[in-house]
Amino acid sequence: MMKFTSVFLMIFLGVFLGACSKQEPASQELYQAVDALYDSVLAGAEAYELIAEIDHSRLAAEEGEVMPPARVIIFSDPAVNTAILQREPLAGLDLPFRVLAYAEGESAAVIFTSADYLKRRYGLTDGPDLQQYGEAISAVVDSLPDGAIVPFDTSSLTQGAGIVTLSSNYGFEQSIDRLKTNILSEDDTTWFGEIDYQAEAAARGVELPGLTLLLFGAPGPGAKAMVDIPRMGLDAFCQKALVHELPDGSVRVYFNEMPIFAELHQGSKNIPHRIINYRMGKTLSGAIEE
Repeated sequence: MMKFTSVFLMIFLGVFLGACSKQEPASQELYQAVDALYDSVLAGAEAYELIAEIDHSRLAAEEGEVMPPARVIIFSDPAVNTAILQREPLAGLDLPFRVLAYAEGESAAVIFTSADYLKRRYGLTDGPDLQQYGEAISAVVDSLPDGAIVPFDTSSLTQGAGIVTLSSNYGFEQSIDRLKTNILSEDDTTWFGEIDYQAEAAARGVELPGLTLLLFGAPGPGAKAMVDIPRMGLDAFCQKALVHELPDGSVRVYFNEMPIFAELHQGSKNIPHRIINYRMGKTLSGAIEE
């Protein structure tokens, strides 16, 4: 019955989302405006380690989907990561730095994950680590034109909001291997990379528990979920799973609940977001709970 249900949901997902994603392609001028903002962010991030560049709309086009222009850059400062993770390992789910250039109506805009976002979602108090994070990302976007940055409204964000927790029946390394196998077995999924936070910290003489972030996404379904809320490209499309080894040796896997992020980005959760969220949970739990 579970297998039949899964197949039915995937068929429904394709039909339903296909109906929801029809829209006219953006103008060439709008693409160029988004690209120009993205190039400015990329130039500002040159001093950092580049993790991934993801052009949501062009990847979507390769899958036959149409969505507004949206490009995200993920870049890292291991020293900043380590300082924050010493206080709260779970914050690795929202590290490293992320900046999205996208179309807001007929204008190009930029949104990014702020230090205040980390503070609210993980219950952190002000400190040098958050200050360093905020100063670093602000410096990257300083060269953008006036009015280009869209403030990320975090006023409704509560501690732990939208974080789903799974328990693994396997050890840390085996959990990672099984997750990667399950994720990559889906033929519409793209692998964007992984970050070993524990190794980053060890290189700086700091001990952290086993802590690895997996980055992946499905351009087709992701585009359909983002078509009316392109700013979700900051957190969706490139999906994340954080694998965490606890002091007793048990392993937890955390991921973001997509309907919550639809609301956070001033949209509304709907059936596509719920179905994609179901698929994410099933893929990850199927790897570590069998």
